[in-house]
Amino acid sequence: MDPLAEAKRLFLEALTLQEKGDLERAEGLYRKALTLAPKRPSVMNNLAAVLFSLKKYAEARLVCEQLLEIDPADATALLHLGNCQAQLDSAGEALISYDKALMIRPDFADALTNRGNALLALRRPGEALASHDRALAIAPGSAEALYNRGKALLELKRPEEALASYERALAIKPDYADALNNSGNALVEQGKLEQAEAQYVRAIAIQPDHAKAYSGLGVVRHDQGRMDEALRWFEQALARDASLADAQYNLAVTRLYRQEFEAAWPGHEHRLAFADVRKLVRGNLATVTLYEQLARWQGPEQAVAGAVGIWAEQGIGDHVLYSTLIPELIASGVPFIYEVDQRLVGVYERAFPNGRFVASAEPPQEVLRRASRVMLAGSLPGLFRRSRESFARQPRRLLSALPERVAKYRSRMDALGAGFKVALSWQSRRKGRAGLGKSLPLMQFAPLLELERVHFVDVQYGDTVAERREVEQCSGVRLLHFDEVDYFHDLEAVLAILEACDLLITTSNVSAHLAGALGMPVWLLYLAERPPFHYWAHDGSHRCLWYPSVEIVSAPHFTTWDPLIDHVKERLAREPTHARQGRN
Repeated sequence: MDPLAEAKRLFLEALTLQEKGDLERAEGLYRKALTLAPKRPSVMNNLAAVLFSLKKYAEARLVCEQLLEIDPADATALLHLGNCQAQLDSAGEALISYDKALMIRPDFADALTNRGNALLALRRPGEALASHDRALAIAPGSAEALYNRGKALLELKRPEEALASYERALAIKPDYADALNNSGNALVEQGKLEQAEAQYVRAIAIQPDHAKAYSGLGVVRHDQGRMDEALRWFEQALARDASLADAQYNLAVTRLYRQEFEAAWPGHEHRLAFADVRKLVRGNLATVTLYEQLARWQGPEQAVAGAVGIWAEQGIGDHVLYSTLIPELIASGVPFIYEVDQRLVGVYERAFPNGRFVASAEPPQEVLRRASRVMLAGSLPGLFRRSRESFARQPRRLLSALPERVAKYRSRMDALGAGFKVALSWQSRRKGRAGLGKSLPLMQFAPLLELERVHFVDVQYGDTVAERREVEQCSGVRLLHFDEVDYFHDLEAVLAILEACDLLITTSNVSAHLAGALGMPVWLLYLAERPPFHYWAHDGSHRCLWYPSVEIVSAPHFTTWDPLIDHVKERLAREPTHARQGRN
């Protein structure tokens, strides 16, 4: 038989098998066809697509590169190459390939939507959304483009719009399990847990092995405070996909809420594999990649030739939280270089004069990159806090403010008259699900302002002028605010103001961490015994394990803020001697 005719027959047979999903046999026939008719673009493109579907990304990329040597203007080959590069964690290279494809075919909708996904991976969600919108202008009936558009909107913290995009995708493709799952994610971000649960259940009904939907049900139960059930759902997710990083991480975090520390910390180490957490660990994903390439410190039992570099992670509250392990790090005898927010470097140098501290930066300072071994600060608890009993070693006071600045602010407060000086903080910068239950309007605290011989000091970062004015107009009480202080940049001043107060009343935000590190009395408020983060969970004692001076003020029946604030008011009225308890 003529080789070209046989190659065509093999190609058509392989195409039929590919359409039926018999990918391994299709791969074999495409390869046979290429031995008879080498360098045939149609065969090579289809082979690349099959290899991609079989998750043989490196092989598929090689086929695409060979094809582009034959025809550099093959837009389909560029699309396939970009897809392979994206799967091989080369989103930047993928973006270049998609852009090349679009220079050849500007109306290539698949290239536009995949380009959007690459931009999302590069943490450029606004550009990703624009790319998906361009794809939809060309192919308005593309359920995939609508689904990917929803992902970009979720990343932009616009869950309502994301949900609308998923609903449009589902109107086109009602059995789109991934869209159902992500619509559940959008509803979770809005705190609409019952509706989210229904979407996850629908996704599982369509695709019974949809591990992410099982994990989503775990998130719902977790946010409902039903931790036992949350554990079971995460375990079911992992039974279907043992490599599912979000389930591994969420299972670990749920165990942390339950204070099952020894079982939790190993799973917590999967956080870099979970995309939602990975992008929060540092300000630049390139820093995370750099960290992963360096030799990891395994703990004090591992001998090191030089200093260990402790890299900061996540926000300033996390910097302070994990730094409570510094005393034990020092006691281990291992030399270290500790990265901390630049606004606090002087504070830590004062607290630990024999330690070495550097300001966090992107990329990290060279001294950290060249350290003998490295570890993320969030991994320290896995070394030193493996049981509830180990928290007895938490320092009651870690940091201190400059005495002269404390005296300055205390003098200003004393001018208000005799009485209790209470710092107030009520807002978190966190958005979406992570911010739910962490913030309330200052006006909700108005009942407290009626108390006699209690003076309130605004320590909330950000612009609070309008809220303070509203409170003053309604209650006649003016909160003290140090207008000359830059509450964001001058954390030395914030620490001094807190130190000068008798008590901090706050929701979960950075003020709670700073005051806890100072060892000052803190009443930390959250609703319905549902702590917003694992470190605010308690065992019934209403004391924070991480900060001994922090008292948790919550109860199952406080499901809204008004009764909780009334409870705080009653406590504050009868406990004026609470000032400065626990400071030593």
